[in-house]
Amino acid sequence: MSTSQSTYVVETEGLTKRFGDKVVVDGVDLRIPRGSAFGYLGPNGAGKTTLIRMLLGLTEPTSGSMSLLGRPVPAERAAALARVGAIVDEPRFHGHLTGRQNLSVIAAAREPAARDRIEPALDRVGLAARGDDRVSEYSMGMRQRLGIASCLLADPELLILDEPMNGLDPAGMQEFRELIRSFVGEGRTVVLSSHLLDEIERTCDAVAIVDRGRVVVQGSIEELASGRDRSLRLATSDPARSSLIARVDPAVQEVSHDSSGVVVALRPEASAEQAAATISRSLIEAGVDLYELEIAHASLEERFLEITSRLGVAA
Repeated sequence: MSTSQSTYVVETEGLTKRFGDKVVVDGVDLRIPRGSAFGYLGPNGAGKTTLIRMLLGLTEPTSGSMSLLGRPVPAERAAALARVGAIVDEPRFHGHLTGRQNLSVIAAAREPAARDRIEPALDRVGLAARGDDRVSEYSMGMRQRLGIASCLLADPELLILDEPMNGLDPAGMQEFRELIRSFVGEGRTVVLSSHLLDEIERTCDAVAIVDRGRVVVQGSIEELASGRDRSLRLATSDPARSSLIARVDPAVQEVSHDSSGVVVALRPEASAEQAAATISRSLIEAGVDLYELEIAHASLEERFLEITSRLGVAA
């Protein structure tokens, strides 16, 4: 199935798009690993959709270079897109046609084998029983699923989905997560452009955070969400003494309290595991009972807000 054995299915270098004096995508260097679920995160207006449109050849870049599946775009756009399925903005179909008929129209523009993929695609997204209903009768969630079915007609190595969770209820989001993970399990790569940080954190292996047209950070979910383990939460028999004991540890930056007990913020270079061991030992030696100690991880949402708010202050 693969056209290239490159480590990355998407590579951009200095990719820039200007509309008049406005810079919408600003010198983006992006690397999306093969066989992963990759989140492209940013607030509305951050340039996410414009970058996707450039990757797909729908918008011409002002400067920079890019490749899909190891092929330069736009020079080899047709060959690259033959194994790419994409939804940009929201799925658009002929409302007076059925779901199955819409897929037939799309398949006719692809290779002959695409017609044989219609029924498996409908079944894969849970629309087999509704395939003969007019799309005008579909809910937004059903249209999203039909959009993914249309992507599957290409037997894609790469799926690029722009805000694909819009209109899905909680059960639909869970089904969507399972669907994406099943695609990755088959060796496909899925790129999700979204502002729904919680769902991206649950679904993706790696992310890039974009703000004002720039990729400000990218890496694995574990690296970006957890980063360095920055705090400990302690439940003890003597919170006041625990705070004093924790403050003198060289790994500690700040100590505070909340409803769960003592919160110990660690210095960026500190090891959470080592700090937990030394602080717990100091508490026990001081005769303070330690009921609970938890290493607190920052969520992707907290990390996102930390990064983008810092950028706002800098601006």
